Amino acid sequence: MGFRNTFIIVYCTIVGFAVLYATQPLLPLLAAQWNRPVGDTALLTTATMLPLALGPLLYGYILEHVSTKHMLTAGFSVLTLAQFAISFAPDYPVFFLLRTIEGAMLPAIFTALMTYSSSAGGHSKTRRNITVYIAATIAGGYSGRVFSGIITDFFGWPTAFLFWAVAALLATWLTTRLASDPRLRLGKVRLAEIRALARRPVYAEGLISAFLLFFVFAAMLNFLPFHMRDNDPNISQSEIALVYTGYLIGVVISLASLHLVRLFGGERRTLVIGSIIYLVGTAAFALPGNRLAYVSMLLFAAGMFTLHSVLSAFLNHLEAERKGLVNGLYVSAYYTGGALGSYLPGFLYLGFGWRSFIAFLLVLVLALTGLSLLLRQAPVTADGH
Repeated sequence: MGFRNTFIIVYCTIVGFAVLYATQPLLPLLAAQWNRPVGDTALLTTATMLPLALGPLLYGYILEHVSTKHMLTAGFSVLTLAQFAISFAPDYPVFFLLRTIEGAMLPAIFTALMTYSSSAGGHSKTRRNITVYIAATIAGGYSGRVFSGIITDFFGWPTAFLFWAVAALLATWLTTRLASDPRLRLGKVRLAEIRALARRPVYAEGLISAFLLFFVFAAMLNFLPFHMRDNDPNISQSEIALVYTGYLIGVVISLASLHLVRLFGGERRTLVIGSIIYLVGTAAFALPGNRLAYVSMLLFAAGMFTLHSVLSAFLNHLEAERKGLVNGLYVSAYYTGGALGSYLPGFLYLGFGWRSFIAFLLVLVLALTGLSLLLRQAPVTADGH
């Protein structure tokens, strides 16, 4: 993509995902401040993920006709305004409305970023570009959670959101400096075409896997702060935020994913190994106390990002032309799982406790392992393409 374009895409990806996840470690604090139940504050994550689940197919269609560069500039402009406004939100309803507006923009931004990454440099560069993109999403998710927690401890939560508003403003300007993106094949996209793509066994297995892997991940990361606060009512926002440090292992794994695929002899074997690590990491969160959660996160994130980086690059590589459509389907399945996972398991947690919550997630990861065993194999050449 060239250094300038790569820098802009990476920076914009980091900021977009930081905005998405900035509220997560602050949920117990916001619940206490506004005297709202756990379910209401959990919806602050769902409000941004639900549009991500529903929007990418529309944006994937638009990207068959509209420049990703223009979509990025428009999306970040609205995101910046909403993020500035959210820093001054007086109550939960206004905060929720602004988060919903942000959620409407994020699928446009993420689908455009992913499509730009997968198309730049030609088909042979797809896997490598997508691994860089995935690494940037991980860095963004970590930055949003940790910086928001630390800034909140020192200056309060409005300052944390204002910080990300300024970062989004810079991202808006940077998108205007992007080179024109490679044109994808244009033409009318028919609903039957989407159905046909989703019904191909390799895509069906991949999309269901995407749904399950992020359902589990979103559930754990959204309700873990409440569990840690239950274990220790005096825990600080920084201590909650820093539990996500193990999440950074995902940067290394995503960048090394091509080497892992070659090492383990193909995508399917790599996905099965990732699923097993994911299973162990999920089970480890059942151990008592908060201290072990920091180690559990390392295993949990290692398994999840092995799955995510290998699966997304694999599906992108299968489709040479309509990457906007493929990315739309993948992101939609992924965030449908995230939207439901960030809210529904909370009823199990509140009604039956943390261990029942963990047991339910373990069943889903076992199903994910089975899907990994079914996934059709595609060869990886010596140069990783």
